[in-house]
Amino acid sequence: MSRLIYFVTEDRYITPSPGNSYIENIFLEDKLLGDALADLGYKYKRASWRDSSIDWENAEYVLIRTTWDYFDYLNEFNQWLQRLPSNACMNPKELISWNTDKHYLLDLAQKGVQIIPSTIIPKQHPYPLSQWAIELKHEQIVVKPTIAGAARLTFRLEERQIEAFNPEFAKMNAQEDFILQPFVPSVTNFGELSLMVLDGKCTHAVQKKVKEGDFRVQDDFGGTVHHFTLTADLVELAEMVINLIQPKPLYGRVDILRNDTDQWMVSEVELIEPELWFRTAPNMVKYLAMAIHTHIQNHHENHSNP
Repeated sequence: MSRLIYFVTEDRYITPSPGNSYIENIFLEDKLLGDALADLGYKYKRASWRDSSIDWENAEYVLIRTTWDYFDYLNEFNQWLQRLPSNACMNPKELISWNTDKHYLLDLAQKGVQIIPSTIIPKQHPYPLSQWAIELKHEQIVVKPTIAGAARLTFRLEERQIEAFNPEFAKMNAQEDFILQPFVPSVTNFGELSLMVLDGKCTHAVQKKVKEGDFRVQDDFGGTVHHFTLTADLVELAEMVINLIQPKPLYGRVDILRNDTDQWMVSEVELIEPELWFRTAPNMVKYLAMAIHTHIQNHHENHSNP
C-alpha cells in the first residue's frame, strides 16, 4: 500500500512565489506537516484539485488543505470530490459537502450551539433587504452568500444604508442564497478567535484582528493574526462543537466572536480547507500528523484486502 498523501491545493498555490508572504506561508505550513508525517514514514505531494493528470479515482490518501477557490467552481469541485474513493479524504466527503454551505450553522444551532443569530434569505426572495432587517430588529447587519469564502460579497450595513442597498442586494440575491446576521461590534476591537481542533483535541488558537476602519479579519483585507493562549473554557467550547458533528472531523477549526453580554458565539466551523496556523504553534503539527497516521491505520491498512 502506498505511503503517499496528496496535500490538495489549487492552481494559484502550486509553485512558490518569492516575496509573497501569503503563498510562502502556505508552503511553510505544508512543509511543517509534511516533515511531521515523514517522521512517521509518509511522503506527500502538493497537487491542485483541478489537476487532470492525477488519477483521483484511485488516490488512497487525500488531505484537503488550501482549496480556497472551491466556492468559485462549486459544481466542478463537487464533481471532483465525488471522484475520490469513499475513504480517501481525511475528513469524510459528506462532511465536506455539508460544510460548503452556511446553512450548516442552523444545524449547529439546533444541536444547542450558540451561533451568531443567522437568517437565511433564499435565492430570489421577494422581500427587500430592508424588510428583513426591520422584522429582525437589526440596526447594523452583515450579509454574505451562504456559499463563499474570503469575505466574497460580504457587506456591513448600518440602518441608514440598508434601504439604499435594496436594489444591489436584489441583484445578488437573484443568483444565490444569502445569510443575514447582526453586526457584532466586538470584531472591530477584540477581533475573532480561531480554535484549532485536531482529532477531537483543541490544540492551539489565534486571534485575528481587523485593520483599522474595516470589519473583515481576513489578511486579504489587512487583518493580522496573533498567537492566543487557550483557556479551559475555550478548549471545552471548541471540542464540544466538533464532537457534536457527525461523522466526526479529523481536523477542523472553530471561529468565535463575543456578543454584547461577553458570551462566545460561533461564527464559522471550517472543515473543508481550514487554515490551521501551525506557523504560530509549530509543535502542534504533531497532533495532526499522528491523527492522520492513526486514521490511515484504522481505515486503510487494517482493512486492506489480503
